[in-house]
Amino acid sequence: MKATDRHKLIDRIKTIEGLTDDERSALLGLLRETKTYGLVWEDKPEEVEERLRAELPVLVEDKDRAILGGG
Repeated sequence: MKATDRHKLIDRIKTIEGLTDDERSALLGLLRETKTYGLVWEDKPEEVEERLRAELPVLVEDKDRAILGGG
């Protein structure tokens, strides 16, 4: 919902007859809520991170698996 549409709706809710103050307040509160979406990563250690602190992997060339260019 665009901000201008939201403001128009808030103004409209303020003028609606037949609503109690609590109902009006609840509706306005719902419109003013902002929802956020996204990914959240838990802050917990991974086993691989712990192992890498003590063990440094060493890469060894395997010539049998070499990718050769040519053509």
